[in-house]
Amino acid sequence: MQITGPDGKPKAFQDGTPLGVIAQSYKQLYSSPVALGVVNGQPQPLQLCPQDGDHVTFYPLDSEQGYRSYIATFQFALIAAMNRRRPEIQLEVENTFGHGLFCSVKNKIFLSKYDLEDVTHCMEEMIRDQEPVQIRQLSRDEARSYVKPQFFQDEAPLLDALPEDYRINLYGVGDRFAYSVMPLLPNLGCLKAFELVWMGSGILLRYGRQDQLDRLEPYVERKKLAAVYAQSEKMGQVMHCPTVAALNQYIREGNSRGIIQMCEAYHEKSIARIADEIDADGRNVRLVLIAGPSSSGKTTFSQRLAVQMRVNGLRPIPISLDNYFKEREQTPRLPDGSYDFESIEALDTELFNEHMERLLRDETVEIPYFNFKTGHREYRGQKVYLGDDGVLVVEGIHGMNEKLSARVRRRNKLKIYISALTPLSFDDYNRIPTTDMRLLRRMVRDSQFRSHDARQTIQNWHKVRQGEERNIFPFSEEADIMFNTTLIYELAVFKKYACPLLEQIPRDAAEYPVARNFLDMLQIVESIDDKAIPNNSIIREFIGHSIFGDLL
Repeated sequence: MQITGPDGKPKAFQDGTPLGVIAQSYKQLYSSPVALGVVNGQPQPLQLCPQDGDHVTFYPLDSEQGYRSYIATFQFALIAAMNRRRPEIQLEVENTFGHGLFCSVKNKIFLSKYDLEDVTHCMEEMIRDQEPVQIRQLSRDEARSYVKPQFFQDEAPLLDALPEDYRINLYGVGDRFAYSVMPLLPNLGCLKAFELVWMGSGILLRYGRQDQLDRLEPYVERKKLAAVYAQSEKMGQVMHCPTVAALNQYIREGNSRGIIQMCEAYHEKSIARIADEIDADGRNVRLVLIAGPSSSGKTTFSQRLAVQMRVNGLRPIPISLDNYFKEREQTPRLPDGSYDFESIEALDTELFNEHMERLLRDETVEIPYFNFKTGHREYRGQKVYLGDDGVLVVEGIHGMNEKLSARVRRRNKLKIYISALTPLSFDDYNRIPTTDMRLLRRMVRDSQFRSHDARQTIQNWHKVRQGEERNIFPFSEEADIMFNTTLIYELAVFKKYACPLLEQIPRDAAEYPVARNFLDMLQIVESIDDKAIPNNSIIREFIGHSIFGDLL
């Protein structure tokens, strides 16, 4: 057979040659070992064989998609090891904590530290023995009848949601097979450093960073993030909607309006509570700092919080951090010579702290205006005075970084971290990554309001994520309050907006495999009518018709 390789040139291989063998002919093109193949734009495991005439390329381990396959293989190894040592334990893969994956014990059976050590040793043996990951390609109906006796029943509704002609890859270690949304690595010997940590109701599987798989970062407990995750999961249980299959059932039965109303009521109740906390304790809070990653819904949250603050008799005063940029010649630069506007060193934190101190002393302060065209600070007469009822509200990526407001006493400020943590999953073993939901939000918003196509958004996403890893996520535990903006129903809303955008990306584009992953994900979800969504909803920030309009 003849395939077109990642170098764009045709090359002959024997019929039935798997992708993993073909990859050896191109390993000089990649900076790390190959993790998965891409056949005609479709991500595929290295165990599969391409056909004559196929276009083939690869993702290395140090790529975003390669790293995802690495993590998916690690979680599969944990599930297989648990099944060998404690087969009565039912794990549910829930969410990430830094460079770790939290798996709850769904059937609430206690695990001792000796159990964890035993499972750890089992995983180490599997990795040392380079146990192969088997693969079986089946039709939807074949897979459905196959997985039921293999694992728990929660997988069956997911398979039912797939198109009838869909070919499904089932993966197995030993004699147990399950479905994985991400292609898995060919054997467990590819896995490097790991650690299992008991976290109250489950196990945290820790693994190396994308750029250093063979060693672990120091363990940092994230109690606040764990609490907001737990609250999100609880909300999914209250609504009886923890999975895509459950959401689909609600939609098919005509109950989507009820889900929308419950989600929106929960958000409104939570925002009102935060406003009450700002108003409590003799009104000591005079500065509210709001931060969060891209497309987490910070702007709509800020506007809704301001409304609730006014209900309590407070006067929210928005302050834009954009106006505290340093003069252009003082702005730090990235290694490529471009300006690093996302660094906290690009902000004049000294001036910001001075202004906050003066405002808290009841002085009148003229706030600067930063002219991005000239790169210089100007003063245009914008004067601010707090008074008895004023509360400064600052939204920006560095809000949680103590350096930004170091000279403001802790009791006079409240830090709110905005996240978009997805409680919805496909099934017990296939979660929906939070970053995917944020990218989907950004994709739709960029198309609606910024005239960017989906391809541009996907191209820029890597830089956005790098900035978040550097400037936002390390400071999340500094927050006094965490607010999750995700709505259980939003995937069903985004379907009709995102699919046409993703389908415009050509099959030979570098961004197509990411688009293909999204299209495969969205085809499982039933679409929902967005007419019932209120005009102050977080989701309106992305799909349009928000009551906050020009403020977004």
